Amino acid sequence: MTPARPRAKRSLSQNFLIDPNLQRKIVEALDPEPADIVLEIGAGTGALTHHLAGRVARLVAVELDDALAESLAAEFEGRADVQVVHADALEIAAERLAGAPDYKVIGNIPYGITTPIIFHLLDERPRPRVIVLTVQREVADRLVAKPGNKTYGALTAGVQAVAGVEALFKISRQAFRPVPDVDSTVVRIVPKRPPPLSPAEEEKFRTLTRAAFSRRRKQLQKVLRQAPELGLSSPQVDSLLSDLRIDPATRPDALPVADYIRLAAALQPDRR
Repeated sequence: MTPARPRAKRSLSQNFLIDPNLQRKIVEALDPEPADIVLEIGAGTGALTHHLAGRVARLVAVELDDALAESLAAEFEGRADVQVVHADALEIAAERLAGAPDYKVIGNIPYGITTPIIFHLLDERPRPRVIVLTVQREVADRLVAKPGNKTYGALTAGVQAVAGVEALFKISRQAFRPVPDVDSTVVRIVPKRPPPLSPAEEEKFRTLTRAAFSRRRKQLQKVLRQAPELGLSSPQVDSLLSDLRIDPATRPDALPVADYIRLAAALQPDRR
């Protein structure tokens, strides 16, 4: 008798990927190797878990749902290479879950927590070696956006400043059950090593980009002058932009990520 398909919980934004070919394609995007330690976020029914188990040295599958975590734990009980963790991936450091500083991350992420998960992973020190996630297509478009595009914003800059990002392939909503309201895209995020910004510079970078993109239609010089969180006087703004050779009339959504990085570095107290 075929076991009943688990019922998705709307409260956890659950949509299960049922196409085995796509499951395998997502796993291959991670380039799993026999020596790898892999952290799977949102293991669900084991759609990716089953394709990874046995291919890597250690697989840590994290699942928040009580019943799904229990089912996976029972299925893989006794296997030294697979550990099922019943937890909220946002509540525990990814390195602690993986149990090692060098690891890869994979997951079909619930749409409601996509951005928090991405930044949670990128806040790690050291960061994962590579991250492969299935995300809402709109989020993927923002992650890979270029300056001047309407989808280019604080999320784009925050991720591209510290990692390379690729949109690998699209997945129709029809590949999930229940069928979600949107399509998905698989993205690969590869953190830069060594990090281009220090932790203090990254904090200033995020303050800067949040201030800039909340005022995205203003000229950059006005943004910098009018953002109290940056604490810059008009003379400081003029001097800063002149030293960095950035056009004061540039709008935030036209400024390349590389220039935001230079601005963030220059905003450190010992650099002003």
